[in-house]
Amino acid sequence: MKKKRRLLQSDTFWGLAAALLVLLQFWWLPGEDGSAADSYSTTVDGKLGLYRTLSQLFPQVTREAVKVVPAQSATLILIAPDRYPNEKEQQQLYEFVYNGGDLLFAPNWMSYEWATPDEPPPEVYLPSLGIHLKYRSDSTVAAAIAAAATPVPWATPASPGTTPKDGSTTTEEASSVSTDSPETVSSTPATDGSATSSPAAGSTPVTTANTGVTADDEKEGRGVAVHASSSLVSDYVDFQSTAELQLPSHLTTETLLTSADGKAEAATWQMGSGRILVCSSADLFSNRAMLFKGSRRLAVRMAERCSAKDEDSTSNSQPAIVISEYFNASDSFQNTGILFSPTLRIGTLQLLLVAILGIWMAFHRFGPALYVTNSQRRSLTESAQAVGNLQYRLSDGGIVVRSYLDYMTSRLRRRYGSLLRLDQPEQIANRAGMDVEEVRAQLHEAHLMAESGQLPSAKAAAMLRWLAKLQQRLEGIRET
Repeated sequence: MKKKRRLLQSDTFWGLAAALLVLLQFWWLPGEDGSAADSYSTTVDGKLGLYRTLSQLFPQVTREAVKVVPAQSATLILIAPDRYPNEKEQQQLYEFVYNGGDLLFAPNWMSYEWATPDEPPPEVYLPSLGIHLKYRSDSTVAAAIAAAATPVPWATPASPGTTPKDGSTTTEEASSVSTDSPETVSSTPATDGSATSSPAAGSTPVTTANTGVTADDEKEGRGVAVHASSSLVSDYVDFQSTAELQLPSHLTTETLLTSADGKAEAATWQMGSGRILVCSSADLFSNRAMLFKGSRRLAVRMAERCSAKDEDSTSNSQPAIVISEYFNASDSFQNTGILFSPTLRIGTLQLLLVAILGIWMAFHRFGPALYVTNSQRRSLTESAQAVGNLQYRLSDGGIVVRSYLDYMTSRLRRRYGSLLRLDQPEQIANRAGMDVEEVRAQLHEAHLMAESGQLPSAKAAAMLRWLAKLQQRLEGIRET
């Protein structure tokens, strides 16, 4: 009963382990929550739209998921990584930029939904590259939208596809005009002396509808709506950000994007033979931003500005654009091994399931117990006792006497060779120090007993004792 209980417990354990692995194959699917913003993702925060847009505008756009930096000089785009470079990887990035490479960087703080001004996420600080970003001090998304959406008389939105009575162009027409002939539109918006810059004529004011901020986003704390202007484009750009850019004081910087409250949202600086461009938000490069002309154009202009060479450069060809996926791919299995990476995870779970089933089958008993068919080998003592009992019951002591005579013959031949044999009673008596007649008579009687069929056990035992005594004296053992 106890064995059956143990067997039942063992079967329960292995069955639960196998069921857990089967459930993991459906629940722990390939892909990570943190890697939803990569250049393969079609989600709102993904960068597939950026990759396809750059692929149409630049001659060579590739992804890099194996190495930290590309082997050749290129413009490396590192946006919203799942993890940030360590000291060794920072050194590789520094050498890449210093030797002529370009780096476009934006942090990944959209995933810190728990972050608040009182409990901010860790700062992004890459000292060798001069990159330093802190958590944004703005309070809520709603407050930022309300501050940026202050209505002005000349910025009344018009419906797309219609023309106002005063003859001004609509928002859609203004965007096309600024796209086709940016020289005719002032890059600096008109101001009325207030602290907040007013949007340009024909631009759409900031609202939750055109910024993509929903009530759920406000509750989750995805970021602060930012209304900013840039020297790279003529229109205002709206995006969401949770980071505040800290410009390096020891480097000569150029501000490319400024928010309505005067904060630098994007800046660039020279480092060695290369250039670094840092943006406070990865939302400008997301799939959501690629749906709007202004933010899409600004993202492309930033990539162009980062890859632009000096005027004295002899190279006129555009460098290659490399979108880094290394810090997304390596984060998935850096602590668990490559077998648990999203690519190989299902196969690993299936191998573990097969291993568990194999172990269970090896230790599980199927059917009734099998009896042992082959007998165990006995020891020499047990064999001698069994033979002795058999001879005693059969009253066949002659065989035992004959066996002992053969044993003595082999011992004498091994010890003395042909000099001493059992058929030489005189020499045996002299060697053993016994009477010759006694030795001759006992040896003759022993040979007769060995040839007899039936022999009482008492006579056989007495003869064996005398032969053993003779054997000891021949080997030099004397009784004391």
